[in-house]
Amino acid sequence: TKNNLDSLLRDAQKLTYNHNIKADDIQEKIFINREAKVYGMFYKIIGNAATNVQFYATDSINHFVVGSLYFYAKPNFDSIYPATHYIETDMRHLMESIHWK
Repeated sequence: TKNNLDSLLRDAQKLTYNHNIKADDIQEKIFINREAKVYGMFYKIIGNAATNVQFYATDSINHFVVGSLYFYAKPNFDSIYPATHYIETDMRHLMESIHWK
């Protein structure tokens, strides 16, 4: 992320908020793990958007990772909610488990 952290953060946030057209709500949860030097944001997108779960994580210096969940199907929040909820738990665990080498 050398010298382009601002750009990466803007792109990750833009990727999420591009779904605002179809989303009923976008919930943000800040993530901070000072010990592992991992900082990020977890997004839940409620509604018939193309994705319902996204995150980014960074050490603010050298590392930056983005994760998103997309289904190969027309978005129908009520129908995909059980799968989304299940995978959301895994994505949160993934984000919370990040350690940089």
